[in-house]
Amino acid sequence: MRSLNPACKFIALIIVTIVLAGRRDPVWNTAAFVLSMVLILASGVRPKTVLLLLLPVALAALGMFFTGYRFTAESAMPVRSDAFLSGDSHLLNGVTQASRVLAYAGLGYLFALTTDRIHMVRSFHRQFHLPQVFAYGLLAAWGVFPHMAMEYRKTKAAFRARGIHVFPLSPSLLAPLLVKSVRWSDELSVAMESKGFSAAAKRSDYAPVKVHLRDWLFLIACCVILPLASILTGN
Repeated sequence: MRSLNPACKFIALIIVTIVLAGRRDPVWNTAAFVLSMVLILASGVRPKTVLLLLLPVALAALGMFFTGYRFTAESAMPVRSDAFLSGDSHLLNGVTQASRVLAYAGLGYLFALTTDRIHMVRSFHRQFHLPQVFAYGLLAAWGVFPHMAMEYRKTKAAFRARGIHVFPLSPSLLAPLLVKSVRWSDELSVAMESKGFSAAAKRSDYAPVKVHLRDWLFLIACCVILPLASILTGN
């Protein structure tokens, strides 16, 4: 998954999400979630990281299960005899809503955890024709984030050294960070303009982001085969 073109991966996962949104089958939702987790782990993401990220998702899925179980319109979703659940529309509706949360979260994590942010911006700039000013702005902003985190820790340590206890979102912590962020962004803007990073200037790519055969195969599987399978199997 890490080797796929981010633009192609983005389009493919959006199509998968739309297909799942048009179905009321918990089997499809569960399959999408399980497959997403398998691909994430196969891409080298640590299981501990995945489990921590799934904690809030599990809580949201549990809440959607009880919501769907409690508030069910009997005529809104008939029970399918070929589904793995039958006989109780309340239970089926709850499982469907919960599995949909898991499926959407799994697809979102699949893109976020297996996509390099720098490669993503370059891909969007190349394949989606993202304007240069936005592409360079995003890359520059991500370069400032580590400095912001370091400054936040330094300011917090300074208050602690003086015996002053502040909560994480205290204005005393955020105000210096905001001032320095404005200063960093201004200096970065001047530096980029002095180096020729202009929105109107045409620039070449040192390492162009291309669409390979594996990207086309992934697009065909997600954008053609999956929708056809959904249509043929029905809701």
